[in-house]
Amino acid sequence: MKKLFSKKFMKSSFDNFLLFENKNEKFNLNFFIVSYSLLTMFLIFIISDKYRFPVLLDNNFVSIIAQVQIIISIYLAMNISKKGFLLALSLNTATLTAMILIITFEGKFSFISITFSYLIALFISVIIYNYQKDNKSNIIELKKEKKKLQYLVYYDNLTELPNREMIIKRLDYLSSMSVEDKINFALVLIDFKNFKRVNDSLGFKTGDYILKKCAERLTRTINENDLAGRISGDEFAVIVQRNIHEQELFAYIKKIKLMLEKTYYHNNREIKLTINSGVSCYPAHGKNSKEIIKSADLAVFKAKSSLEKDIELFSKKMEKDIIADIQMEELLKSALANDEFHLLFQPQYETDGKQVRGFEALIRWHSHKFGSVSPGRFIPVAEETGLITEIGDWVFRNSLRRFKQLQANFKVDPILSINISVVQLTDPGFVERVKEIIAAESIDGLKLEFEITETLFISDQEYVIEVLYQLKQLGISIAMDDFGTGYASLSYLQHIPLDILKIDKAFIDMIGLKDHKMMVPPIIEMAHQWGIKVVAEGVETIDQLHYLKEHRCDFLQGFLLNRPLSEYQISKVF
Repeated sequence: MKKLFSKKFMKSSFDNFLLFENKNEKFNLNFFIVSYSLLTMFLIFIISDKYRFPVLLDNNFVSIIAQVQIIISIYLAMNISKKGFLLALSLNTATLTAMILIITFEGKFSFISITFSYLIALFISVIIYNYQKDNKSNIIELKKEKKKLQYLVYYDNLTELPNREMIIKRLDYLSSMSVEDKINFALVLIDFKNFKRVNDSLGFKTGDYILKKCAERLTRTINENDLAGRISGDEFAVIVQRNIHEQELFAYIKKIKLMLEKTYYHNNREIKLTINSGVSCYPAHGKNSKEIIKSADLAVFKAKSSLEKDIELFSKKMEKDIIADIQMEELLKSALANDEFHLLFQPQYETDGKQVRGFEALIRWHSHKFGSVSPGRFIPVAEETGLITEIGDWVFRNSLRRFKQLQANFKVDPILSINISVVQLTDPGFVERVKEIIAAESIDGLKLEFEITETLFISDQEYVIEVLYQLKQLGISIAMDDFGTGYASLSYLQHIPLDILKIDKAFIDMIGLKDHKMMVPPIIEMAHQWGIKVVAEGVETIDQLHYLKEHRCDFLQGFLLNRPLSEYQISKVF
């Protein structure tokens, strides 16, 4: 099977074909030279009257021989390229010269008209050669244009990789091979999760540069028997043209993922990207290119909307899940208009567990079709579809209004903490919208805190940091949510304008366990050295509270202290 894809095998076959063609041409050439020469010799013998055959001395018979020679010379000029033309020229010239000499010395002037046939043959050969020369030049140009057109049809102009048409063509070829030659190949679709933000924030030139680099990395990483291509804006494909086990296939995809997610450098900027991959296998997930691509598309869509997996292998269940996501997207679009969202506020406390520091605003959705939907379920769909921008603005505006009422009713001055999606923060118009909403609601920015996650730092770090500084100028504090679960490191925190670090619940749950590794104290100590205060999330036991207090954690949040509250329940806190 490997031989079928071998360049050496294909080149060898082509060379054998050329060898056959050359041998065939050589045979034709020799045959016509011998034939023409024998006819010339026969003609000379007749005219010179060396052998007296009265029947052969007839002018008509001599003319027939001359015409046969003319046909041979025209054939040579037309069908055997430049070499044939030169031979036709040489043979006709030699015969014409011999005829003139014999007619002159032998006095056979009755045959003088025959010589004009050879002059005509020379003239025709020259015309044919010049015509073919011009025609050949045109053919060469046409072939070049055809080659360019084929390139445009089957190759991506930016990355020089095969395009969607070529990938489809290859899939069709592989799936239509004869039974004895068939292989169980796989299609891997690679989608860049945050590439749009690169184009929006840094421009299309930077985006094109990154795509070229991605193509180079992909070409270097894939197996020599596989085929890589670019099938749309930021989507690439790899056809794994080998029999490969699922475990080995996933290891191979992870290798590609690691290479493509390495930091890119352009114009003194560091750019990080993340990818999602969807995989479909032949023949389990499709019998032709259309079915194979559809299955891989569904798998990559599933990976993009998943919080846990970034590589998905197609399964029949996915179709139902995708349909549910599409339905959810449609319902999300009307959820705001139908007033299906509401807000809860979870208090944060000083370490004494009594004094309220502030509240974290949390969105909840009660769908008329799905009922209560977890944020972990609908937020990824909202982010993927871009609806998170509108939903995020609704959360911001409405939480400010509730917060303002709280300040007026209870004469308190707590902090309001709001979660900001990576899609929102990297939206070029985000800061301006924040300014407008703050001004419209007459809220002091010093009382606001935006919670971001570590996933922000897999995109353009410089751009993100610049946006954070713009928010800081509005008086807004910046908190890092779920610290320890993503991409940021302690050493990197000193470069970010952070005010608050929220330790993820997973670390808090480890407190008091037998194999507990002392992760929390170093985080608190390092944060304090950089002037960053610490909030512990998910505090649920007294032991955890005492431990955090002992290690000088600044603020606490969790069910032990209080659950998320409705705006009507907040009054019980004061």
